[in-house]
Amino acid sequence: PTEHTSDTIASEDPTERRERIRQERLAMVEECREARQRAALEVAKAGVKLAGKENPTATYEHCLMRVRSMTEKGLINRVRAIERAAGKHCVVKMAIFKSCLQDEDMWELAQLANDALERLKALLPPPSD
Repeated sequence: PTEHTSDTIASEDPTERRERIRQERLAMVEECREARQRAALEVAKAGVKLAGKENPTATYEHCLMRVRSMTEKGLINRVRAIERAAGKHCVVKMAIFKSCLQDEDMWELAQLANDALERLKALLPPPSD
């Protein structure tokens, strides 16, 4: 999205403004789609099947249940807890959690999870076989 000054917005034709807003929204949708694809790739690389077998809380279904049943404050605490625990499957778990948040249109929380995921990836390698 581009930045506009108040002078630019005031002088903008209503048709041009609608088109600009439409283009900005399309760009945001594309960015979100790319973020989901990157998250799916990260999860696949990190060994999600192995993690799910060894740790049932590292599954998409479990994370989705948590996302749908917890308050926003609870979800923030959950992201912090996964990061703080830094367990064997924390990278996979955080990537799945981020993906669930995105799927539920909780973009600010997904960004929080993404930031935590990047910190975890810097600390720990993905699980090995």
